Amino acid sequence: MAGPGIRYWNFAKVLSQYFEVVLFTPNHCELEADFVIKNINKSQLIEELNNSTCIIVQGMTLWNHSYIRNYNASIIVDLYDPFIFENIEIFNDDIQAHRASLSILMDQLYFGDYFICASEKQKDFWLGMLAAINRINPIEYKLDKTFNHLIGVVPFGMESIKPNKNRLVLKGIVPGIEKNDKVIIWGGGIWDWLDPLTAIRGMDILSKRRVDIKLFFMGINPPNSNLIIMENVKKTLDLSDSLGLTNNIVFFNKWTEYNDRHNYLLESDIGLNLHYNHIETRFSYRTRMLDYIWCGLPIITTKGDVLSEFVHSNNLGRVISPEDPYEFATAVEEVFSQNDIFIKGGSELVNRMSWENSILPLIDYCEHPRKSIGKSRTYKLNNLLKGRTHHLAIKAISYIKGGRSNELMRKLYARLLNKS
Repeated sequence: MAGPGIRYWNFAKVLSQYFEVVLFTPNHCELEADFVIKNINKSQLIEELNNSTCIIVQGMTLWNHSYIRNYNASIIVDLYDPFIFENIEIFNDDIQAHRASLSILMDQLYFGDYFICASEKQKDFWLGMLAAINRINPIEYKLDKTFNHLIGVVPFGMESIKPNKNRLVLKGIVPGIEKNDKVIIWGGGIWDWLDPLTAIRGMDILSKRRVDIKLFFMGINPPNSNLIIMENVKKTLDLSDSLGLTNNIVFFNKWTEYNDRHNYLLESDIGLNLHYNHIETRFSYRTRMLDYIWCGLPIITTKGDVLSEFVHSNNLGRVISPEDPYEFATAVEEVFSQNDIFIKGGSELVNRMSWENSILPLIDYCEHPRKSIGKSRTYKLNNLLKGRTHHLAIKAISYIKGGRSNELMRKLYARLLNKS
């Protein structure tokens, strides 16, 4: 289960303790739950909209199902993933793809009644965006001078129940990883905005003096078969192969089931998160680090985002500079030699960051939902995508979002967009 799926699964688990909840999924869900789960389609969604007071949307949902805005349900827009920055990393100089991303985002900002994001830093960014289109206006100001009625901080949370290992998965199990080895785990996928290459180069440095330290990637193939594998995956595999590290020092797992992830984490010794120094990092919320804290792992992370600041201020591990394999190698050895000095989760920290506490602003809004009267004053931007271009953009983004397709496919979509 990828980040958005984890987020909304846990939203539904907690919200169902207070409200009747229906979770719509794009694929068949085999997990058991105390709430209703349906595959998303228009007829079922309309049926639920007629009986709902609130609907939570994220990503392309509002664009794919634009009729949502015509119902009385208050629209809660989840902005925890500023995808316009991710898509710049994926599409690079593709102006039409950027216009498509911006069009999807502006639809959300126009029609949302309430917004949630993952951090105070994100909140400042989104307040600026909302102010630019006049969602921050005198009508809303009269309701609440803090504008907390319009946007709330709902971080990615973690499970409040302490994880327990129920099977061995790594040490002495994976060929090449011995029982007494030290394992660094890369939780989650290898997305183009992350930096696995520094980790590979750092492991090459370490392998010259330590053969007992191994790097394990928990999942390189997303479970959604419609998504194309990201370019960064190929680069990472090629680099590891060229250095002779694959299945010797560095190991790649296809994907890890959501309910099995704790077994891999509990058997590991360091949780790893590396990224580049760019705009996506600044406003990101690296959700994989929450699992590291949950499972009591010391963390090595690149600086530049809110969670790296959290790691530093709470002494949860080491924060290093971007793209420096030598500093990475040094940090690994320091963590192993000074392991006892790091705070590893702890009940107070886990409780504070639990899903139950993280989504309190969302619970409060759902108990007192309201349609925004101030959005009638919204300024609309020109030169955004409409009509046939609108639908082509959706198809292009949804197809390529999971990874960079070949150049011919990208040019084809750009050409279709230019003709519209």
